[in-house]
Amino acid sequence: MKSQAFDYVRAESAQHALALLAQHGDDARVLAGGQTLLASLGMRLAQPSLLVDIGDLTDLAGISVDHGVLRIGALTRHVEIEESPLVALHAPLLAQAAPHIAHRAIRNRGTFGGALAYADPAAEWPACVLALGGTLVLLGAGGERRVAADDFFRGLFSTARRDDELLLACELPLLAAGERQRFSELARRQGDDAIAGLAARAVVQGSQLSQL
Repeated sequence: MKSQAFDYVRAESAQHALALLAQHGDDARVLAGGQTLLASLGMRLAQPSLLVDIGDLTDLAGISVDHGVLRIGALTRHVEIEESPLVALHAPLLAQAAPHIAHRAIRNRGTFGGALAYADPAAEWPACVLALGGTLVLLGAGGERRVAADDFFRGLFSTARRDDELLLACELPLLAAGERQRFSELARRQGDDAIAGLAARAVVQGSQLSQL
């Protein structure tokens, strides 16, 4: 199956992208790495009349520790998370999950924010962000707002992001003293969608693990 015809605009800035989203509403979709969106277009699960490409907005990428949280920009590539010393130190769950994402070529292009914004049930990042108690940072015409992961993900391909908002970043708490994080996934072959997956965190207290 092929996607239906659509228009394409490369956003020049976050404000340009927001203006396009406000103008076209639910008829527009944001394109970053394309890992989820292009597959949805091909199966006609999504049928937008406009694609807004934000791939040039490099200020939406990057990994940093700021104000006591690990901040990962929406346009950060999967492979950057996989190889980041900051992620390995402060959110090892993500470092463990990254190699399970599809294949290397896809990890080189797919973005952290894309997997979160589309709430793809086959993606690893939503489960990880939920387990870590992350916060999603959204930008709209009225400025930024923050939504806890528990409230952001509403179901399959459904989130609290409004049609006229961009996902800017995700903020994650830093690894606590005594905390353990673990990701595991069962798939028929490397790169296939998972049959089952587990993203968990707990604190070691003596001989017991306690839920955070």
